[in-house]
Amino acid sequence: MNTIRDDLKSGNLRRFYVLTGTEDYLRRVYLSRISKALLPEDDTMNRVVFEGAKADPMEVLETAVTLPFLAERRVIILRDTGWLKTSCALADHLEEIPDTTYFIFSEKECDKRNRLYKYIEENGHIATFEPLRETDAVTFAATLLKRAQLNITDADARLLVDITGGDLTAITNEVDKLSAYCYGRDEVRREDILTLTTAITQGQMFKMIDAIVAKNRKSAVSLYRELLTAQTPPALILYNLTNSFYQFSLVLRMQRKGLSSVDIGSQLKMSSYVVGKYLKVSKAASIDAVTAAVAFGAELEAKVKNGSMPDRMAVELFLMKQCGNG
Repeated sequence: MNTIRDDLKSGNLRRFYVLTGTEDYLRRVYLSRISKALLPEDDTMNRVVFEGAKADPMEVLETAVTLPFLAERRVIILRDTGWLKTSCALADHLEEIPDTTYFIFSEKECDKRNRLYKYIEENGHIATFEPLRETDAVTFAATLLKRAQLNITDADARLLVDITGGDLTAITNEVDKLSAYCYGRDEVRREDILTLTTAITQGQMFKMIDAIVAKNRKSAVSLYRELLTAQTPPALILYNLTNSFYQFSLVLRMQRKGLSSVDIGSQLKMSSYVVGKYLKVSKAASIDAVTAAVAFGAELEAKVKNGSMPDRMAVELFLMKQCGNG
């Protein structure tokens, strides 16, 4: 990336660029930057895009040997053609292409033994984009939010990275949502991130509550493992458990006061479906036990936030204590 940045800064752009690797977001970003540096964005006459395995090397060559129209350069963008992994007729005609034609390849995989690859390695630049390390992904998320005039703590930026699996496209999408959600404020809070995340369904939470209230440790742990297998961050699981038990405690208190399910839903602004699910297990639960679960969950969340306890351990402690010896 540093070489491309230097080229863009100096304006000394090469005729051949290959952007490869599994980090699609960065490949798209740098392809766009190089393309715009070579030609004005609205010059569709001299910018041609070929995409996929069905791209025809001879058609590309015919375009490549054509001089630019009222411009200094012609730019050819090739996405996911596979030509840098397999033999390609274009490699036999590269010397015929005028110096006014520039190529940008974007390929997830390349074979360094490939003739076209070797030619570009000698006459252009090949940049490999792999997923960022966690610390870099955290910095990336914080930087995007800062551009939107939003601050975020390091711990919460790490949570955002955990939830998105470090995928930069997913991080960008979540930042867009957070920017809209937090409009008018100057900070993104942990609750904002967890509120906007749909990694855990309400149905999964109801199943876990059923198992916990029934003291069915085996079932609760099994559901927990399913969420982990689906790469759900433990911090998100803990937040949803604590929040669900808090909602459950409110429903229980109103039910004990004699309110109907309709009135409970109206006052708490819950759907009848959600209220009904909580009421279904209410007979087996005590208000004291549910309130204690909320307090314990909040205590564990605080420890996770200040770094004194790993999030996975916190969830497991919550499940063990609430399920007892069942």
